Amino acid sequence: MLGVRKVTNRALKLDRKGTKPHQNVEDKYRAKTAVVGSGNSQLNPDDEDYMKSVIEKLEQDLARRQESYVRRERQYQVRIEELERMLSDSRAKKSSSVSHDDTMNALRGVHKNILVSISQVQERTGKILQEQEKDLLRAFRARLYSVQEELETEKNKTDDGASAWIDKSKQLETEVEWTKEMADRLDRLNQSLTRENQRLKTQFSMQENDREFLVRQLVSVKKDNVRLRKELADALKDAERIRDETLAQFEDHEFGGGRLGSKARVVLPLPTKSTSTGEKKSIVVGGLGGMKRAPSTAGLVGNFAPSNPEVDNRYKEIIKRLKRVLETERRNLRQVRNAYTTDLQTHTELSIFLKQCIEDVKAQVTHHTGVMAHGGQAPTGAITVLGTTFLATERQKVIDLLLSQERVLGLLYAKAFPLPGRTDVSDVDVTKDDIREIFNDSKSHRLLGPQGEESADDAELAALMADDDPTASGGH
Repeated sequence: MLGVRKVTNRALKLDRKGTKPHQNVEDKYRAKTAVVGSGNSQLNPDDEDYMKSVIEKLEQDLARRQESYVRRERQYQVRIEELERMLSDSRAKKSSSVSHDDTMNALRGVHKNILVSISQVQERTGKILQEQEKDLLRAFRARLYSVQEELETEKNKTDDGASAWIDKSKQLETEVEWTKEMADRLDRLNQSLTRENQRLKTQFSMQENDREFLVRQLVSVKKDNVRLRKELADALKDAERIRDETLAQFEDHEFGGGRLGSKARVVLPLPTKSTSTGEKKSIVVGGLGGMKRAPSTAGLVGNFAPSNPEVDNRYKEIIKRLKRVLETERRNLRQVRNAYTTDLQTHTELSIFLKQCIEDVKAQVTHHTGVMAHGGQAPTGAITVLGTTFLATERQKVIDLLLSQERVLGLLYAKAFPLPGRTDVSDVDVTKDDIREIFNDSKSHRLLGPQGEESADDAELAALMADDDPTASGGH
């Protein structure tokens, strides 16, 4: 414990010694500056601030170095404590023969060596600090002298370059404004191009879907054509083979001494290329005779059936096969006719809507023509569509209303690009009252726009509706 106290006392003395040289140097510098200042003019306040900042930096550097030395002394103290613990441990391990006085003498010797080392370190650090302070003061004075010279040089300079800097700053401000305007313009252009890109992407996806649908339809139609051609070729081959076999059998019976002495006819139905319409060809097998003998033919058939059961069974199989083919073709014909009839009878809401519009516009045009022919005058800027009087100012709102309805847009898209496997729904429940209700809904928007613009728009609407009807245009 005594050694620890001595070390702390020496550390305090070291701190005091470290601060004294700095104070002496500062006092000497102040005395010199006072002597020099008495002969010269006073320093500029900016120079004084700069000197104060330099002095503060030097003091901070000195404090930092003192802190480093204090930390080093603390490390030495920690080392001393460790050595003391080691001594205590070694003392405990020593044999009882060693006396306590010898141990204390050894410890005192170690303690003296440590104190000598500490004093040497303090002397060295003091010398190093003094040298560093001298170097810093020399550097500070040199820097101060150079700054004073630069200050005098700047004061002697004229303000010739100020106007050039002002012009350059104005030019840069103009360039900045132009750059901002260009950036705003490019931003707006980018937004518009982005919207156009999105629209084109949507259109491209729709066209891709339509193309895929048409490709699938084309492939299915080609497959059906190949299948039907193959079936037709097979049917023609079977018919040709059956005809050859039948002719050969009847010729065998004729020349073999049968009763076919006269001309006998056997008619067999055969499918042809027009099987879808229900037509049939026939095979006419005639004998070699020139006269008709119906009893002999009947007798031939009656006598031939029991004598040749295999041929009879074969004929029955051929007849059954031809009947099945005929039934299949008739079924296909019925399906095609039903599909064609359904397609002709199916009318969409959109077609009814357009036809009704054309009829109403034709009626209004006819009425307007009759009024003008009798010398009357129609109200300017007004037209009646589906029983509702529209001013010309309401035309744009009517169009916007129709385009805003999802039902109309859905019908347009569904009929223009039908989905595969989707069945059309009959629209017989859509009447003229439903179409008239769509037009009547636009009366609530009559007071929402300028009158002059809507008059021209309504006239354009009437003209467009009249152009859609060829009979109406022909009437004009």
